[in-house]
Amino acid sequence: MIIKQYWKLAGIFLLALVLRLYKLGEIPVGFHADEIMNGYVGRFILLNGKDLYGNAWPLIYFDRFGDYPQVLPMYLSGLFTFIFGVNEFAVRFPIALAGSLLVLPVYFLSLYFFKDKKSALCGSFLAAILPWHIVLSRATAEGITGLTVFATAIFFTFKAINNNSKKDYFFAAFLFFSSYFLYASFRVLTPLVLLPLPFLFKKQRLPLLEMFIASSLITFAISQTYWGQGRFKQTSLFVSKTTANQIKSKNEALSFGEGQGNVLVARIFHNKIVGYSREFILQYLSYFSPNFLFLNGGLPDRYKVPDQGLFYLSFIPFLLLGFINIAKKTDKRLMVLLIYLLIISPLPASFTVDDAPNIHRAIFMIAPLVIIAGSGLSMGLNIRWGKYLIAIVLIAESIYFFHQYFNHSASYESFLRNNGNKELALYLKDNYDKYDKIFMTNQDTLPLYYLFFTNNFSKEFIGKFRKDLLIDKIDNISFYEDWCPSERIDLLTLKPNTLIVDRNCAYGPKLKVVERIKRQDSTEAYRLLEL
Repeated sequence: MIIKQYWKLAGIFLLALVLRLYKLGEIPVGFHADEIMNGYVGRFILLNGKDLYGNAWPLIYFDRFGDYPQVLPMYLSGLFTFIFGVNEFAVRFPIALAGSLLVLPVYFLSLYFFKDKKSALCGSFLAAILPWHIVLSRATAEGITGLTVFATAIFFTFKAINNNSKKDYFFAAFLFFSSYFLYASFRVLTPLVLLPLPFLFKKQRLPLLEMFIASSLITFAISQTYWGQGRFKQTSLFVSKTTANQIKSKNEALSFGEGQGNVLVARIFHNKIVGYSREFILQYLSYFSPNFLFLNGGLPDRYKVPDQGLFYLSFIPFLLLGFINIAKKTDKRLMVLLIYLLIISPLPASFTVDDAPNIHRAIFMIAPLVIIAGSGLSMGLNIRWGKYLIAIVLIAESIYFFHQYFNHSASYESFLRNNGNKELALYLKDNYDKYDKIFMTNQDTLPLYYLFFTNNFSKEFIGKFRKDLLIDKIDNISFYEDWCPSERIDLLTLKPNTLIVDRNCAYGPKLKVVERIKRQDSTEAYRLLEL
């Protein structure tokens, strides 16, 4: 019976893997700037022992533009270019594989909470077919790897509690610590997840308290570093000038409405604390809205699938049944803990306003939601004719999602996913010998696209790149920091064999268009000009 159960789990894993690997090199269309950075920088360090700025074997971050993204996912993407070649599939593969593996901790966590193998299999199955998770897994979203590691850490924590195992405690602590360097949200979530455990499991209070204190100290220490604050300062609710101006304007208008002489009342009701508190609550609740979860999804737009939410609509009754099942369970301690995990899951995302509600920063929501929905699906399968109705609905919704994703995301996301950059790099590679000089923009990480698709990882570039991955020259290509080099160049000094790469810019009568690089949605990405 146990073997049969694990064969079913293995089948779910294979399903998850197929859904994440099918046409992975082609879909999503466009190789996003974050993906090209992950693949190029990761392979560059593995080949040369230093990053583009000259830092030897960085382990914590790679600084692109003061955002300090984690470098470990870059190593993973770079590593697989040695296996599958320098291409999109290789860069995306490790994240897609890590995403497929999520079905395993979801299974064991669900088994821990509900003590029901059928519910556990259902939760894993829902994780395997979840649109939210599939889209991020295929788009080199480093939070996917972090989620699998983090969920596994939670499972081993519960395993350690049950077995009073130092080995499991150590492994759980190691996984929690690893998640800190896979995605920043887990630096906040780790101490939050551990916070109630010493009170809920009193027999294991000491090791749990030690883990909580250690994680809190590490989180605090990282938050005081420049690299720990980098991205948060760029996206924080409390740093955003736009949010500050909106709150200030609203408070001023409401204070004026209180009338003259009511300064004290105005200060009590219309101040920064009230304004920011309400904005935070608004951000937090947006992650539980039907529009976010079931209808239109969230941001950034490059992850959106037209007319598709993050969950299938059929998940609504599964979640409702799951909550009913939670209410019926006798082990209230575990049920309270599961609800607690759901409540804290969007907290890191709620403190940010850039691209909000953000489906990447709120990625931990996936775990408790599919565990609860899996319990509801298990209940639904016990209803007469339930399994047939559920199968029909899930198949229909899955077909619709994959149709939208594979056939319409390209036209919806072409510009947002830097579609055209690869095509430009390949054109320059094929026509390089025709030109003595090429002028193009530094924007959109174009130098890395050119180097990646020409398979150029030479150590000569160490130290030549500036912040935001800008460089002045590669071979006979000169780079400008604006979109229209043709407006910066003295055309009278140009030789005949010169190529100028513009975005959609005005150009003078001395120039002619020799090629137009178009996106898959037929819009023009770049215009190639000669004298």
